[in-house]
Amino acid sequence: MKTNLLIIHESMAGGGAERVLTTLLKNLDRNKFTITLLLIYKKGVFLEDIPQDVELLSLFGPKRGLWHRLWTHLYRLRNAVRERKARRLLNGRKFDSIVSFMEGPPSKLHSMLMDLAPRNVSWIHTDLQTGRWQEFWFRTEEEKEFYRKIDGLAFVSQDACNAFGKMYDTDVHCEVIYNPIDTESIILGAGKEEKAFGEPFTIINVGRLIELKRQDRLVRAAALLRERGLKFKINILGVGDREKELKSLADELGVSDCINFPGFITNPYEWVKKADVFCLTSATEGYPTVIAESLCIGTPVVSTRITGTVEMLSHGGGVFTGDTPEDIADKLEWLMREPRELARLKAETAEAFKQFRIENVMRSIQAFITGSSSKD
Repeated sequence: MKTNLLIIHESMAGGGAERVLTTLLKNLDRNKFTITLLLIYKKGVFLEDIPQDVELLSLFGPKRGLWHRLWTHLYRLRNAVRERKARRLLNGRKFDSIVSFMEGPPSKLHSMLMDLAPRNVSWIHTDLQTGRWQEFWFRTEEEKEFYRKIDGLAFVSQDACNAFGKMYDTDVHCEVIYNPIDTESIILGAGKEEKAFGEPFTIINVGRLIELKRQDRLVRAAALLRERGLKFKINILGVGDREKELKSLADELGVSDCINFPGFITNPYEWVKKADVFCLTSATEGYPTVIAESLCIGTPVVSTRITGTVEMLSHGGGVFTGDTPEDIADKLEWLMREPRELARLKAETAEAFKQFRIENVMRSIQAFITGSSSKD
């Protein structure tokens, strides 16, 4: 008998969690699951990637008027409206399992719908000690109560799990399940074309242009590299509320001619393949999927030492940097001036990406959702 599954998420915006959710939806065993996806907002670049056999429901459309933005800031009213709309939309239906695929708004909505299924599990994609952005959406005491009642929590890295254990006194079942990475699609999307001969040293960053991603560190590092007489170009792929600020900073520091902001790219893998280095500058993450994708393609990584990255780079293929622009510039300069070290890291990516094989991860995910053994 198939498991009737409800997955709750905020939207299908162009972030790492949404890309992972798309991969999960495509790879859940249809012989074992019927899937309903409930979005708070029906918007995002990954909407078109949702498989057609997934039932898609949403509380709100993509556009939010002034009244909507105002009442969203009223905690009790916002939650009451969302619960009421969700229950009307679901119309008394029951499920076998409910999954909230992220902390914050999805888990808050989930906390109000737990009576609709005998099994309720949730995902945590970040270090809750450093990434407390979700407090606006889910007050701490209510969040703690949700985590006490839930049947299981999946963490995308051991670091994220450890951080949770330090914050919450609960005996909830916790499991570390790495994000599913569709390595075949990534390699296919990257293509076979290499960086053109004579191109300058190329650095790439892919992610939402938001405060937590700290691409400003890379822009400032670029100014330092230029002062040191190095030739390079940087591609920063993504969109977000810091885009204008980052472009202004590049202009102010005189590096706008060597930093490209192409926006959201549906297939970033071609860009990653043609880069010499992927540079992650985030202040916090849970399990930065972009690192796994870069390793799959064969592009070495320079990363700040944050949640998840130590595990992901434990098999090689990357190096760590401090979190200041000076630290980042130093590490990038080292790789520019030491091609043998860069070649060594590139060779290591072939072994490093094996840890992301999707078959094993999907077995663990399906077992976690149903509460069964991954051997079943």
